[in-house]
Amino acid sequence: MSAIKNITHVAGTFLVEAPASFLNGAGLGEGENRNVTIPKTFKDGPNRVPYVSSQAWKRWLRNTLIEETGWPASELTAIGQSAKQTTVKIAGKLDPVGFPEDDIFGYMRAESGQGKRRPENEESENPEPEETGEKGGKKVKPVIRASPFCASILCSIRKTGWQGKDEGFVHLKEGTPLPYTTEFYNTHLQGVFCLNYNRLGVFWNIGDRIELDEAKIADFLQNQKIKVTQDQGKSGKIYEMTDAQTKRKERASALLKALAHLRGGAKQAAFGTDVSPKVMILAGTTCGNPIFNSLFIDDGNGPILKVDALKEVVHDYSDRIVTPIFVGIRKGYLKNETEVLQLEKVNDEGLSFIITTPIDSAEQMAKALT
Repeated sequence: MSAIKNITHVAGTFLVEAPASFLNGAGLGEGENRNVTIPKTFKDGPNRVPYVSSQAWKRWLRNTLIEETGWPASELTAIGQSAKQTTVKIAGKLDPVGFPEDDIFGYMRAESGQGKRRPENEESENPEPEETGEKGGKKVKPVIRASPFCASILCSIRKTGWQGKDEGFVHLKEGTPLPYTTEFYNTHLQGVFCLNYNRLGVFWNIGDRIELDEAKIADFLQNQKIKVTQDQGKSGKIYEMTDAQTKRKERASALLKALAHLRGGAKQAAFGTDVSPKVMILAGTTCGNPIFNSLFIDDGNGPILKVDALKEVVHDYSDRIVTPIFVGIRKGYLKNETEVLQLEKVNDEGLSFIITTPIDSAEQMAKALT
């Protein structure tokens, strides 16, 4: 097994218990069901399968992260308006140095005419970096940071038998009650993610796309908040936070702990679902593959961890997994808990399993980061 110092990514999966839940809506039904509020679903063969979009649950995670840490929030604001004064562009702070949220989840600020060259005497709507070519003028570049945290949708592992309907009424002081219906689900939702640990605190301003707003760089350099790690001449530069190693561990640790305490979701007043994971599987790796996928099934009686599949993944990636595999489970939740507990006896190519609780699995994974 490789040394822990080689961690470049953190791969994981988790399971959310969603009994009688409505966590992400798709609006109203069609045809005769126009008075029914329905959750998001997709087609899997003949079945409708409920899910929560990645955008939705990552917003829950962002909010939980800010609440848990007290970090400043990179709040979205309007940065562009149409001729009719309607908002056409939005962005957060675009500051991954001062706002950890921007570093972890990324951002985008587009500008009209990006990719083209603007005449020297023409003002930019945003102060973008310069690149002067043979034709003169500055090349318009977007500010885009791809999120180091990639994640799947939260997908139901129960394909059939999840449907439920809540028939409600709004009672008026006068007149007949007004009926309304909400379709909900009774299932378990699986999420898969991979955090590019090495990308935290590192910003590429290379080529036609830049991650760190040039308008902020001079101040960051002057205040020694960042340093240049690579100067590629006309192609651009790569910057890193001066205390990147410390900040990287701090930010990744906080993210994992926030995930273990995840809260959020639609219609909580009506259904009150606890979305904190009841199972979490985590490991540090030297590759960007989200390896812990498709590890849960529901046989109609409850969730089951596919232990043999997990062992196979660990064996196949034994040369790329550089920490123990932390398996956090809520006692009594998995139907094959006894089999899962036996994983602590497994040792494959020097790799071991640590069976604990979901919150402690995040704590232990955070301690393993370097």
